[in-house]
This record gives sequence, C-alpha cells and structure tokens, in this order.
Amino acid sequence: MKKLLLIIILIIVIIGVFLLWYSPVIFQEGHPWPQLKGIIQLNFTNKDLVKLSSEKNKWLTKSKNGAAVIKSYMKDQGYDFTEQMGSAYFFQSATGAQIIATHRYYSRFYSLWTMIETINNTDDAEQLSIAEELADCLPKSDTASRDQCTTLLATIKNFTDCANAGFTIIQSDPLQCSTPDGRSFTDNTISSWNVAVASLNNCKVKSIFQAHSKLVILELKNGNKITAYEPQIDDVMKIAVNLTSKCGAIHMATE
Repeated sequence: MKKLLLIIILIIVIIGVFLLWYSPVIFQEGHPWPQLKGIIQLNFTNKDLVKLSSEKNKWLTKSKNGAAVIKSYMKDQGYDFTEQMGSAYFFQSATGAQIIATHRYYSRFYSLWTMIETINNTDDAEQLSIAEELADCLPKSDTASRDQCTTLLATIKNFTDCANAGFTIIQSDPLQCSTPDGRSFTDNTISSWNVAVASLNNCKVKSIFQAHSKLVILELKNGNKITAYEPQIDDVMKIAVNLTSKCGAIHMATE
C-alpha cells in the first residue's frame, strides 16, 4: 500500500514539475484543451491541418512543412499564394478576395495559424479604417488583439500605407514613416505641395482624394497623378472650391 502511495505521489510530482516547466507554452493561448486536442489529431490521424474547435479562424499544423500545408489547403479553397511578409502569408482568389494567414509557434513542434479575410469596401460607412483598427488593437496584450495587429501591419507595404495608417511621419528629406513592428518606409515618389497647387491653379486637375494623414492625390485630366502632403487638413479642398469659377467643379473625395 505504501509503495502504491509513493508511486502516486511521484507521478503527481512529475506532472506538477512538467506543468510548472512548460506552463508558458501550454497556457500561452489560454485554456490548452483545443490545442491539445489538435495535437492528438495531428499525431494519431491522417490529418496535417486541424481547425481548433474554440476558434473560427485558427488552425494548427506541425511546424515542419506547416507553410506548405497551409498553401496546399488554400489552393484547394481557390486561393493562390501571392507573397510572404514576415509571419504573414497572403492568398488571393480569382475574384480578388484576399486572405492573410499569420503564423506563430506553439512550442517548436507545432504552429498556430490565424486566417483573416481582408475586406475592401470603401462604401461601408461603418467599416473601421486600418488606423482605427490598429489604434484599438495595439494597446492590448491578448492573443486575439496581437493576431489582429500582426495581420493589419502586414498589409502596410509602402510609405502611403504607413501614412494612411496614422503612423508618425518624420519630416526628413525625403519623408519617412515608421511602423510599430520596426519597419521604415521612405517616400521616393512624393511631389511637392507647390507642384500640386500649380496644377490646381492651371485647371489641370480632374479629381482630388484627401486622406486623414493630409496625403493628397490629384488625378490630372491627362491621366497622370500627383501625390503631395498639404500643410493643413482641407487646404486642397479650399483651393479647389475657390477655383470653381475658373476651372469648374472638381470631384473631391475624402477618407
């Protein structure tokens, strides 16, 4: 009886030490059961990709060849792999729909994938801009918010994207914009504000787009575009309105 009791105590101690040692990994996603269930399925069935029962858009693969498994699965769903940026993998369908799969390790043997479909619908007034979504998720430390921010940051690929997301623009020559994940974008194509104003005064502008970041895009009547930053928000709109009698109405849109 004493021998059995010692064995039980020893087993409990071993389990306790195991949980204490590996708890940062086991509980990194909160309750570990969905992940443990997925690991069992990966190892004892013929599945190489498991959808976690508690999450609609989270999947589990083995770390080895995990990216290839995701690409094959997305191909079967009608999405072609287009590019990779860090831990984010971009997929696009024939209709233009895009899904971003972001990856992170669950121990060194398994990988968690979060799949998010990007929506391009500028007519939806209730849709949050990327700047608003980032402002919501960046201060948070929970897993879902981290995944959302990683996905959103992966969509920023150039200076204009960075500026439109609301990140700080360094007033250097040329201008620079940096993202919270350590990337920096240089504006190598920007036209001066004076050139933009001259085009307006010469009635060469067909339409105007103005972003919250004070980025202004002028579409010229000859099909070319001019990109510049206005000194103050709505400066370009005021100039266009004052030129109505001279140049006629110019189509204007804001973000």
